[in-house]
Amino acid sequence: MKISPARRSFLRGVGTGFAALPFFKLLEDSHAKAAGELLPLRFVTMYHPHGIAQEYFGMQAGDTETTFDLSFANSSLKAFDTPALKSKILIIEGIDLLSNANGHDTAGTILTGSRIDASGQKPLNASLDQVLAIDQKLGASNAITSIALGVGNTDTKSGSTLSFGPGGAALPKIIDPVQAFNLLFANFVVPNDSAAQAAAMRQRTLGQSVIDFVRGDINRLMPRLAAPEQSKLDQHLTSLRDLEKQIMPMAISSTCTPPTKPDATKFPKLQQYNGGEPYFDAITDAHITLIAQAFACDVTRFATLYMGDLSYDGNPLGLPKDNHGSVAHTYNGSPAGQDGHPVGAGDPATWALLAKFNGYAYSKVALLMQKLSTMGVLDNTLIYASSDMGNPALHSTRNVPTVLAGGVNGKFRMGRRLKMQADCPASNLWCAPGAPEFKGSTNNHLLVSIAQAFGVNLNTFGTQPTADLTTGVLDGLV
Repeated sequence: MKISPARRSFLRGVGTGFAALPFFKLLEDSHAKAAGELLPLRFVTMYHPHGIAQEYFGMQAGDTETTFDLSFANSSLKAFDTPALKSKILIIEGIDLLSNANGHDTAGTILTGSRIDASGQKPLNASLDQVLAIDQKLGASNAITSIALGVGNTDTKSGSTLSFGPGGAALPKIIDPVQAFNLLFANFVVPNDSAAQAAAMRQRTLGQSVIDFVRGDINRLMPRLAAPEQSKLDQHLTSLRDLEKQIMPMAISSTCTPPTKPDATKFPKLQQYNGGEPYFDAITDAHITLIAQAFACDVTRFATLYMGDLSYDGNPLGLPKDNHGSVAHTYNGSPAGQDGHPVGAGDPATWALLAKFNGYAYSKVALLMQKLSTMGVLDNTLIYASSDMGNPALHSTRNVPTVLAGGVNGKFRMGRRLKMQADCPASNLWCAPGAPEFKGSTNNHLLVSIAQAFGVNLNTFGTQPTADLTTGVLDGLV
């Protein structure tokens, strides 16, 4: 890999023998940033349920690509209506997931660009965060290669998570902020108590011994296996390398202050349908704080956050107890919200309900932006926020809400709104994917663009019926 002059200067100054020390990369990055060099990109994907009320998400009368209003009544994007945040967002209308599954089973398509398998449980290929972090080794130098966080449930079927390994194998997601903190930060927040330090060292030594034992078994077995089985064992070795990084002690750099351990009393219950719902807001905020600090400390550069809804009596938005049945399913869209199939004028009362929940979801994206900005890494981060549906009453995976945020190291032109061309011509509003006249802007094109922003030479991504749906970048981003 080519090393920049600033980094070469740093290595000469401190000596290459220190390169294996914990947080060496953070110090190297700090030196490079001070010299005017761009830091490596971070990537976080945030999911919110229930699609959108297009009437209050989409461009309003008089809006242009660069001049647009976010402050109107019921605007779901009002949280971004400050000069600092508005200049760091790119709102895109008309992105299609084109999942073959029920809309509620489609979160697994957001980062994979994939159809869902016949069982309805998993996509057909890995998610982009994993391709970048593991296959392209962009997370190899960090203590945690990537982290998958969630709110409310530990399910890993395609509708319940975002991160998937080779063949669509789901990564487990963490819903407890305390557990997430321990994974990200516990190894370098060592107690001053000498007995506790000794216990921690014994734990690390034992962990290293177990890893060495398992690795030895795998290496002895590898030559006896056929290529497919060797590939599976390679995946196990990758997992072991991640474990090995996690048990290594970490020193605290002067440029990085670990966050306070989350207060578990603020979320005594975690699980959906088991009393956890009233604590989902606090859990979401805790996860956001951890992601921001992990990015700032360069503990990891890749994260996903699967957010939940607020389905409980007395929720802070004043929404019905059942957000799913009484908000998402009752949405009655205008022609703007009917995914290209205009039927009737719709019901504004239902738009306002859904937009209120949408506004809550985007306020969390804005919160992450604010924290990243305070910590000095917003310019080096790409946030991709989306949902599994456009119109939730139709379970449609067309025209899904898409917001890119952050500085993206200047790779995309931010501070804009983009509206993709209609999927179908006016002469055939009901055309389907695969038809000659269908011109859908799939999120596959967006995923290709993101990969290229990370410096990866990739021109196709995901699994769709025809190559035109998976190949090439999304127009208008740069």
